Amino acid sequence: MTEILNKTPPKGYRMEETLRNYFLRSGYFVVRGVPFVYEGFDVTDIDLWMYGRTSSVAREVTIVDAKNKKTPQAIERIFWVQGLRIATKASSAIVATTDRRQEVKDFGRDLGVVVLDGNFLNKLATSGDQFDRISDEDLYRQISEYSLSKLDGDWKGRLNLCKSLLASPLSFDACNEWLTHAKFFAEQAITKENRRELPLRCLYLICSFIAVAIDYNLKEISFYEQSDRSKLLKEGFTYGTRGNLGIKKIINVAMGLIEENIKDGSAIARQLKSSVDSQFEALNTMILGEYFAKNDVARSLFNVAREFESLAMNRLFVSHNTATVELRSMLFCLLDYWQIRRELFGEKSM
Repeated sequence: MTEILNKTPPKGYRMEETLRNYFLRSGYFVVRGVPFVYEGFDVTDIDLWMYGRTSSVAREVTIVDAKNKKTPQAIERIFWVQGLRIATKASSAIVATTDRRQEVKDFGRDLGVVVLDGNFLNKLATSGDQFDRISDEDLYRQISEYSLSKLDGDWKGRLNLCKSLLASPLSFDACNEWLTHAKFFAEQAITKENRRELPLRCLYLICSFIAVAIDYNLKEISFYEQSDRSKLLKEGFTYGTRGNLGIKKIINVAMGLIEENIKDGSAIARQLKSSVDSQFEALNTMILGEYFAKNDVARSLFNVAREFESLAMNRLFVSHNTATVELRSMLFCLLDYWQIRRELFGEKSM
């Protein structure tokens, strides 16, 4: 593995890694290479996706377009990233370019796009800062080394899908999908003892996305009573973005169609509705609602997200057993929700 991790990434990737490290040091949560998918079509990759928490009620999502070429076409990139910002509903956009012309920065300012020019990038490149992290390419190479990763649940595909959800609204729908994929990697960490490090890295990364999404959704209800927050969070984890009423409307429409178009449709519809209601009631979402509604948990989520991401990408792998109490508390809450025994992850009690 050491040989793989020490391979020199291509020139463009080095620039993205340098920028990511800069923004991580500035206090952002940063993910590289986020696919932007529209209606099933792979449109492009977001070079850097950044999330910042500026106050208890303010969050910002920033996308960064980084191009390290002899002819960077900076003006065109400003147009491009502004359109991408609108499509992804991001708060702001940044273009990082080797172009040094003042006119490029002026044009970016006129369009509301921050331009990091060649002078800035040169200072970053020569700063000599070292970060003990692996790159996304390193992580994917490790997955590719596992010859059964495609057949055994498509690890790389799952990770790409999880990343792509960051380019859509940070909704409960996305959060619930991340919970499903995180459970998969948690189970892989248990069953693949000889490859425990790799599924744990994937688990930590997806857990960081979950923490970000919950932090984002809490901004609207941060001043609610804890019991009210718990109820709203439970509803989101149970029914998704549409909520209880929205899901009930869909179910009622479906049941109506069955009653009208199928023989003995009324009886079948009642049975199906009863089955669906039972499945919703069986979901263990109260655990999540009560946990994430706690004031101290809500305050720590952003830092926990950054810590999860750091564990996932640390060059010298370090497990959650040495992490902060806040991170381990969230991880073991998720294990309880998935009904996975904590001791399988090295924790007997919390």
